[in-house]
Amino acid sequence: MKFLKGVVRQNLPKKVTKKLIDDVLDSINSYIKKNKIIATASLGGSYAKNTHLKYFDCDIFVKFDMQYKEKNLSIILEKILKTFKPMKIHGSRDYFKFIKKGITFEIVPVLDVGGPSEAQNVTDVSPLHVDWVRTHIKKLHDDVRLSKLFCKANGLYGAESYINGFSGYILEVLTIHYGGFKKLLKGVTEWRPKQCIDVEGFYHSRHDISRRLNKAKLHSPLIIIDPVQPNRNIAASLSNERFSQFILAARLFLQKPSKLFFKKKEFKLSEVKKKAKLLDCSLVMLNITPLQSKRDVVGSKLLKAFLFIQTQLENCDFNVLDSGWSWSKKTFFWFLVFPNKLSKYEKHPGPLVYSSNEFFKPFTKKYKDYIIENFRIYVLRKRKFYKLKDVIKYIVKDEYLKDKVKKVRI
Repeated sequence: MKFLKGVVRQNLPKKVTKKLIDDVLDSINSYIKKNKIIATASLGGSYAKNTHLKYFDCDIFVKFDMQYKEKNLSIILEKILKTFKPMKIHGSRDYFKFIKKGITFEIVPVLDVGGPSEAQNVTDVSPLHVDWVRTHIKKLHDDVRLSKLFCKANGLYGAESYINGFSGYILEVLTIHYGGFKKLLKGVTEWRPKQCIDVEGFYHSRHDISRRLNKAKLHSPLIIIDPVQPNRNIAASLSNERFSQFILAARLFLQKPSKLFFKKKEFKLSEVKKKAKLLDCSLVMLNITPLQSKRDVVGSKLLKAFLFIQTQLENCDFNVLDSGWSWSKKTFFWFLVFPNKLSKYEKHPGPLVYSSNEFFKPFTKKYKDYIIENFRIYVLRKRKFYKLKDVIKYIVKDEYLKDKVKKVRI
């Protein structure tokens, strides 16, 4: 698989960015010193681990001495960074973002903890993750890059709630655990639901993990014990869908390796129309105007809106053969639906013929003509909507969508 070297080479960032990042880091440390704050700014994220790609955000941790543990670190950091005119991002602890010469910098306040037990916020442990990866990665930097590129191209990358996929840290841990990209894919093909991976060997067995870990952290199909925090499953937000898609993508790649597995498939209306024609069904295309907020919040609401529309179509007896959504410069929801028109009447289920009067009487009072199938009473009743276009017009006006998206156009 010689082409893998070319894939990595095409996705490496420009070397000139190093001086810019070093200058920003030095400036922040200079302002910290000037303000007589006992803290240190250090590199974090993929850049610090040398697993970053061509396009990346540069994370910088400002590690405050433990004497500041009762203070509001975000307020102190905001004063230090005022020269950069950053944007404040609200989170479990507010952090800051600014762009300089095309690179997005995210400055995160953390406590300089000696171990996870001293952490007062989830972000306090992040520098320890950086340290662990840097200590264990050896010569696997490009293998991690391949793992990230593979997952990005196949729609598996990101732990955000609207993706529920594999974070950069998960892929770093997995690539290190298996000993490389190709070995990782081979390992993935052997995964089964409730797969347990304990890199540091904190637990004796899968049963030991199930017994000692919080039950809320065991719902995901993949359990990866954080090598820094043994009581944490870093894959807790992973969905069954992304887990399955990774297995499938890995199997297909190993079956027939190709550069195409590293190229993200862009949304093409022509291809969706072609599929609709092939399946002899109707294409419902909705043009969406998203809300303005944090990307994770907007993405989560878009996903909820998409799933709501699909569920409503199915509840109205329309079959959704395939569907998807695209969120880039323009946002679309699309559904391949069959049939275009239903019968005007539907078979509505009622009580069992021998059910109690509590259920039997109200139904037989309301309806007069009955059909009996397998001990159950049914009636034929007129549908509220039987044409697909009328159902869509009704669904997109639903109150539920008003706080999920700004606008929906058919």
